[in-house]
Amino acid sequence: MRISVLIFAVFTAVAFATAQAADAPQKTFDLVIVHGAVPAPQRLLKVEKGDVLRVRITSDAPGELHVHGYRLSVKLLPGQPGELAFTAYATGRYPIEWHDAAATTASRHRSAPLATLEVRPR
Repeated sequence: MRISVLIFAVFTAVAFATAQAADAPQKTFDLVIVHGAVPAPQRLLKVEKGDVLRVRITSDAPGELHVHGYRLSVKLLPGQPGELAFTAYATGRYPIEWHDAAATTASRHRSAPLATLEVRPR
């Protein structure tokens, strides 16, 4: 009898989590990197914990985009769009950095963040 109650509890928890994930708002952002920068309106990506994000990125130069704290990255070539898709699971402010492939290793880590991901509690 206890095993069946435990199985029911686990099944209910999984079903509830799946239903919540399906109902999570999806937010799409477009980042257009030109000369290592994005326009001011693209510099702050505001979401809530649990939101599903789709970040589409294009660049005029080869390089790599990193979302620190989430350990996400995407390599880009000029004119070829890239994309990051993930769920915002941790609250806080996370820098999004651009590393131009032509820059030296030392200078790649000295620039200000390209943008910021801000994840607020739901």
